[in-house]
Amino acid sequence: MANNLKVNFPRAGNARMCSFYAPNVTYPVIGDVFFVDSVNGTSSGPGFSPESAYATVAQALAVTNASSHTHLFLAPWHAETVAAAGLAWNKAGVTIHGLGEGNLRPTFTWSTTDAVVTVSGANTTIRNIRTTSSVDECVSMFNVTGAGVTFDMVDFVDPGATQAIQWLITTNAADRLTIKNCYHVQPSAAASAQKWIQLVGTNDTQILDNTILMTANASTGSHAISGSTAVVNCMIARNYLQFLGATITIVVNCVTGSTGMICDNRAFSGTSVTTAGAYTGDGMYMSENYWADTAAASGLLAPVVDTDA
Repeated sequence: MANNLKVNFPRAGNARMCSFYAPNVTYPVIGDVFFVDSVNGTSSGPGFSPESAYATVAQALAVTNASSHTHLFLAPWHAETVAAAGLAWNKAGVTIHGLGEGNLRPTFTWSTTDAVVTVSGANTTIRNIRTTSSVDECVSMFNVTGAGVTFDMVDFVDPGATQAIQWLITTNAADRLTIKNCYHVQPSAAASAQKWIQLVGTNDTQILDNTILMTANASTGSHAISGSTAVVNCMIARNYLQFLGATITIVVNCVTGSTGMICDNRAFSGTSVTTAGAYTGDGMYMSENYWADTAAASGLLAPVVDTDA
């Protein structure tokens, strides 16, 4: 294995303990541990060591007990294709760790327009992987239906000649969703309106510290972050959103009935966006959000500063 992986299995009663090295991070683990490696793994596993790894995440999940604090470690060179049948990450309480740094991290590639990874397992965490599309107009890459799901450092890599329409959509069951520390790049617009991250009636969502650099479809229906059905207690903070495209009028759009906070974001857009419209949130409170539609110019506070009542 690569030098950034160090694994030990001292026993504590019936629990298996594991530690591994990733950049500036040490994770104590209580629960089952499985390794996944598309290059050296097999369908039979049993996955208890890098030498006996499973070949796919689905194979490891199949032998995982729900809510048992299971951790899956993906080799840095691990690669999977998400085809029409899709993938079901359906076991609760599982953490999927991608090992490696930069471009040397596990990569998942969506290969058909209807390919989707459905994350239905509650309290699933997905960390440090790369996602991309090899097909034009991939409709929606992730569908989150479980509560308590976290995406941490789950990047979208510029696919070049192809474009995805949407990276993530939820159902209203996906409460307490967290999306943080992700870096997404797609410089070519899709052919359809793009709600890149779409929240559908979720409660207690956090979208924090992400960077999205996109040229989106020129449509009033395109939004970088969309609460298309009212979101409750939603926190959208410290994101950098370059969301370019003619006729786009809103960068962050949470519809009537939405509550929570939109704070400390920086948005950059095409000229059809206005100071009043860059961030919309109905009943959401806003502070220190900036917006600009001109390169080489500093942003304006958006919306306008409140006045003392």
